[in-house]
Amino acid sequence: MRAVTRVLVLALFLCPPLGAQEAWTLPRPPCQLTSGNSKINNAIQALQAASEKPEQRAQQVAQARRLLADAIAQDNQGANPAAWYYLGRAAVLTSDAAGADSALSRAAALAPTCADDIAGYRHDLWGELLNGGLAAWQDGKQDSALSLLRVAARLEPANPKALATVAALYSSRGNDDSAFAYYRRAAATAGGDSAFARDRREALANAWHLVVRKVQAHPAAQRALRLRVGLDSTRRGIANDSSVLARLVASAQSRKARGARLAPADQQLFARDSSARAQAVARQRAALAAALQQIADDSNALATAFTPAIDALRDYLAAYPAEPEAATALAALYAQSGREARAGAVFDSLAAHAPDLDPDVLLGQGGRLVDQGLYRAGARALTLGLARNPYRRDGLFSLAVAQYQLRDSAALLPTAQRLLAVDPLSRASLKLVAAGWDYRGRRDSTRAYVARADSGLGVEIAVSSFVPDTTGASLAGVALNLKQAPSVPFRLTVEFLDAAGQVVGSTTHDVPAVSPRQSHAFDLQVKGKGISGWRYRAS
Repeated sequence: MRAVTRVLVLALFLCPPLGAQEAWTLPRPPCQLTSGNSKINNAIQALQAASEKPEQRAQQVAQARRLLADAIAQDNQGANPAAWYYLGRAAVLTSDAAGADSALSRAAALAPTCADDIAGYRHDLWGELLNGGLAAWQDGKQDSALSLLRVAARLEPANPKALATVAALYSSRGNDDSAFAYYRRAAATAGGDSAFARDRREALANAWHLVVRKVQAHPAAQRALRLRVGLDSTRRGIANDSSVLARLVASAQSRKARGARLAPADQQLFARDSSARAQAVARQRAALAAALQQIADDSNALATAFTPAIDALRDYLAAYPAEPEAATALAALYAQSGREARAGAVFDSLAAHAPDLDPDVLLGQGGRLVDQGLYRAGARALTLGLARNPYRRDGLFSLAVAQYQLRDSAALLPTAQRLLAVDPLSRASLKLVAAGWDYRGRRDSTRAYVARADSGLGVEIAVSSFVPDTTGASLAGVALNLKQAPSVPFRLTVEFLDAAGQVVGSTTHDVPAVSPRQSHAFDLQVKGKGISGWRYRAS
């Protein structure tokens, strides 16, 4: 886990080294204790000697404890806070956590003005136990480490650090369930205490990372992803085979209407081809139906399996709603379990709470969701990202693909036209515009763009890399000759744009004649601040 190293280092510097001794001190104001008993006075002297003379420590502490116990039992000093206070300090000197906890709690109840002073001694022992637990962990004695850390957690129940360290230890052992439980306890312990604000955030973050890592390996998640990715090719196969079959049937009906007949050999070939096409369509439709049913079943299973991770992420985002990593993880879990509307709502919330959010976060996650076949959630993330950076070509392309798959006749054409405006020499851009016109029933426009994509485009531009930084941007790509003859040389002008569409800088590149089916690579750089997109034109 990412927090394990930090837990170790922080705790070791947080507390004094194991076994460190401080000079003897009297109770700190406003704590004022009057012994009023000779045995208690003698015990105080013994404790002072134990602190100042380490070689006599064991003997002096034992004597102090005996005297204090006798004072309480024999001299009726059970209501005297001094007796319990010094008995607690004796327990601290011997690292007796249980004894210190009991005695110091009694002292604090009897002398409320001593609460801060007593808390200091409890914290000293807590630090000693925490360091001891960490040292045992580093020495490979994990069971001993857990015992010490649990005692430390009981000694300072309002301090989350020991609980978080127990969680990190469990995580290092691969015991994610226990680690998750302890991270949740650590976060709850930190509560709203500003002193532990960072501890709470880290505990909640580590908790959701743990459980998300676990649920993402669920077999249904992997299977659903594989099935969704294959749906598009299955549907295309059905459409192609159905189209061929329809032409064969229409041909047969036309011959029948005219009273024409094929030669026996041709009729046999025709029948065999028609039967094969019909069987292929039937098989593909059955496979599609089975895949859709399996995806639905897997989504239902994942809705239950993902519950712990979703709950952990919701808890985190309730406290930190502008955290993009957690929000995108939650949206992905919702989408994978068939709740794409909720996934979209997560992106809406993130965008509302993080006005300065880098649009690449939304565009990147949206593109990944589309690649996984989660089109509705992906489209929402991409729409929000493109509102902040309207000229990001990859985002426009993924959004158009999502809208095509969703059969969004109102949105696809405008998106595809925006894509074509920045990437005009692209078969993919042209075909998406054709699909947009097709969804609107404009067959002439559809055929015109399909023709441009299939035969009208001589050279295709494919941008493989776009890297903006604080001083400028670089763009790399290739010009591919699609024809059987050498291409005509032309000049490529690339404009680099900011988020408002203003041209920050531009450059040109002369594309030479390219041999048939060959490509020409180019790599361009430009200076300027705030570059977030590009577009090009040929002349």
